[in-house]
Order: sequence, then structure tokens, then C-alpha cells
Amino acid sequence: MEYGDPLETINKLKISRIKRVASFYITSNKLSGFNPSFNVISIIINRGLIKKMVEKDSMSNGITELNTLQDKSLLKIEHIENAF
Repeated sequence: MEYGDPLETINKLKISRIKRVASFYITSNKLSGFNPSFNVISIIINRGLIKKMVEKDSMSNGITELNTLQDKSLLKIEHIENAF
């Protein structure tokens, strides 16, 4: 991981901006009573997986099925429901 964990990029300023835009949208579209919550999804793809996907796609002209991954260290997905 060259740039750090994707979840570390979620800070108070970003949360504040997202909430402000959501509030503006709700007000502009007269959706009073709507109280949104936001999920956060972090996806880390190992370079090895990207290489395998490119190689397989160029050979088969199809999309690689991530569900068939045997080496689970190549892909990490985290889902935080109602993060803010």
C-alpha cells in the first residue's frame, strides 16, 4: 500500500462537505424529513491482481470474476455501514 489506507482519507472536512451538499440537495428538492446516512467502502487491490486481470482479459476478452479469487490477500474490501 503506497499511499496508506483509503479509510484514512475520510476526515472531518470531507464529512462536513458531503453532509452540506446532501443538506442542500434535500432542501432544493423539498425532501424535508429525509435524514441520509452514508456508507464508506474501501477497496485495496494488490498490483499482482491488476496484472492477473489484465493478462486474463487480454487472453479471453472477458471480465475477470473476482469471486473466484484463490489468493484473498490480493483484494481487500471493507464496508462501513452508516459511517456518518
